[in-house]
Amino acid sequence: MKQFANTIDEASSWHQIMVSQVTDGMMYPLSRFLDLDLKEVMTMCELFQHSSVDVDAALTRFGKLSKKKELEKERYEANEDVYTSRKKFHQIALNYYARLNALQYKRKTALVEPILGYLNALKSHYTLGYEALVVGEVDDFLANINASVQGVHSEFAVETQRTAEQMDSIEKQSQHLYHAEPTSNMPYIPANTSLGQKSGYLFQRTKVAGVMNRWDRTFFFTQGGNMMRMAKGEVAGSLAIELDNSVTVVSPENEDRRNVFHITNGKKLLVLQALNEREKDEWMCTIQNIIRDGGYVKGKLPPRSLSRSAQSSIDKLQLGANATSSTGKDNESESRRASGSKSGTPSTPISTILSHTPIVFDMISPSKEKPFGSSKTGPPLYV
Repeated sequence: MKQFANTIDEASSWHQIMVSQVTDGMMYPLSRFLDLDLKEVMTMCELFQHSSVDVDAALTRFGKLSKKKELEKERYEANEDVYTSRKKFHQIALNYYARLNALQYKRKTALVEPILGYLNALKSHYTLGYEALVVGEVDDFLANINASVQGVHSEFAVETQRTAEQMDSIEKQSQHLYHAEPTSNMPYIPANTSLGQKSGYLFQRTKVAGVMNRWDRTFFFTQGGNMMRMAKGEVAGSLAIELDNSVTVVSPENEDRRNVFHITNGKKLLVLQALNEREKDEWMCTIQNIIRDGGYVKGKLPPRSLSRSAQSSIDKLQLGANATSSTGKDNESESRRASGSKSGTPSTPISTILSHTPIVFDMISPSKEKPFGSSKTGPPLYV
């Protein structure tokens, strides 16, 4: 890349030299011809026309004079005026004709000289380029650069094809998300009843003036043991209802709209509507799972959740500890003497497992849905 940058800088300096030569050898002669010679001829033409008008006016005034002797002074002044205007006209005409004759000669070289300057600039430019670029090192360098560019094009083509295939795959997998309610020709997707958290848009019913109902599309998500909501335009979520043991979730039959479910704790009622039955069932099951797990709200300590492998290891070690405790006193004293050679307090099987068990903090993103009861999404371990 450093060699490539140096080559580009050198080529840029050649272009600057060419621009300077084109300016001096082509543009300057053209601008001089247009600004000086042609402009001077046009100025002389205007002076020639004005002087011709002055001569005509002086001759007209002289021809109107009477034969009376008392007008002798006026005849003298008119005659002098004719003399002056004719002399001025003659001088301007001579200069005008001279400029026209000179222009006849200059027009033969006015366009040839700029073209000649342009050709000399091109010759100098290409000579510099030939001397600097027509060498073996530059040929190898250009071949390497060309190979690199072609490699990038090949990678881009492969990436474009892969992106197109991925987009097509995502589109095919997302067919069931385009309809608000699955059609009859779509495969049946059962509701996931083991979710421990969920988020998405629901319609919430609110009373207007205590009489009319208004349904607003609002984003809801569960966080810990709380049901949160965030309306359009808000930058943070607010508490909708606490999911404790007093909360019940029901799907009433007397609602006019479909897929409506109620969340109530006896004091507060949330009337929500999902787009389809599967979404409604997942929301209801998720809330019931959170309530059954305790919700870990209001300082309540939730039950500890471990993975299956960790739990099975704990059970095996507990069985081994019970078998060891049932042996004789000789084995017990022998194990005490063996452990006495080591410093520190001996660890129990439970502490051995728990010391390597990571603490999971409650850093749950409302935009992701994970199965309920898994080791990654379970409630935090309190120390």
